[in-house]
Amino acid sequence: MTTVICPYCFARASAARLPYRCLMTPTGVHGGAPCAAETDKAWAAFQGPRTPRGAQERGPVFTPARRLPGLGGAGSSVPCPRCGVPTPVRVCAECHNDLPSDYCDQDSRIIALVGAKASGKSTYVAVLRNELDHRVGQAYHASLAAMGQHTQSRDKEMAEDLYERLRLPDATRPSALGFNDPLLYRLSLPRRGRLRVSGTRHTTLVFFDAAGEDLAGAEAIDRYTRYLSAADGIILLVDPLQLGSVRDRLPVHDGPPLPVVETAPRQIAADLAAQLRTHGKGGTDKRVTTPIAVAVTKTDMLRSLLDPHSPLLRNAAHTGGAYDAEDRLAVHEELRALLVDWNCGSLLRQLEHDFARLSLFGLSALGAPPPPDAPADVPKAGPQPVRVEDPLLWLLALRGLLPVRTAGKEWTR
Repeated sequence: MTTVICPYCFARASAARLPYRCLMTPTGVHGGAPCAAETDKAWAAFQGPRTPRGAQERGPVFTPARRLPGLGGAGSSVPCPRCGVPTPVRVCAECHNDLPSDYCDQDSRIIALVGAKASGKSTYVAVLRNELDHRVGQAYHASLAAMGQHTQSRDKEMAEDLYERLRLPDATRPSALGFNDPLLYRLSLPRRGRLRVSGTRHTTLVFFDAAGEDLAGAEAIDRYTRYLSAADGIILLVDPLQLGSVRDRLPVHDGPPLPVVETAPRQIAADLAAQLRTHGKGGTDKRVTTPIAVAVTKTDMLRSLLDPHSPLLRNAAHTGGAYDAEDRLAVHEELRALLVDWNCGSLLRQLEHDFARLSLFGLSALGAPPPPDAPADVPKAGPQPVRVEDPLLWLLALRGLLPVRTAGKEWTR
């Protein structure tokens, strides 16, 4: 029996027991009258007090009286008990958010994206999406499709901003202004057996983005704990320009000014671990068991501090559509040495003490800083990303979704 995790409130339920929402179509079967809209109190409560009263009127939610064998599969519809018109729209029993039509029919991987204000989370997701569509998708014979109207609209908006207008996406709004919808994608990968490819595996990726303002301390981050505790993996973005030792070492330049110093990465990591432990995510040694990919962003700004042969300056090859474990280790050790050299050993120790499965990454979503005279936020040539895919691919490989190559050998779980 398939268990569904709601991508909005992260409640768990059996797919076969999810309620449905009436479409309120005018071609009713019982007497020809369509259902009327009703105030959906569960959905309105989840959305918050700023939800307009008119938006709270939605199609009635109902649970079918009984289940038939096979009910609830892909493309299935259930007749509304009032008007008799079939509806395929399933909703979460807790928050009453509508679920995309094929969300309940496949495995899901929830990825929590965490970072201080101005760490570039929205830009990171937009560029990662583009890379999975093109360079990385081609290497792994993968395809990525946005699920649901919100993700499709947000995808289009972010792509137009970055690749056409050369503008950075708008910052994530704080939770005080309302709930931030997750981004839902259907990832399709070859299903590999021991000897050959045997079909396709579909997995739903759920990216949940917490605004930087909501990570200013333990009390604020508690709002997001229920989402983070449901995550299969966490990507923590660390802006190196927030690190005092890095700021002091950068050469004086005429580019954009350094960002205002926000919440320290060490504090975010500590608060995150503390909250997850209180929700049962600590192992026997009290370290958090959820894998965390710690990604140092904006490596294009660090070129003067890196060795010319640093693996951080080039993309991984992804040869043969397999994840290269040796390349991942080289990047991890490079970042570990750099953090120590940058007098950030306390951050490193904090992470190693708090998380059982940790890997360090370095990436640049844009590839270069914008020239000082550019009328936009993105380099004139557009984004030329470096290693943006690495954190996600590591998390997918841990879950057995990618073949892994190590020491010249390839294996698949």
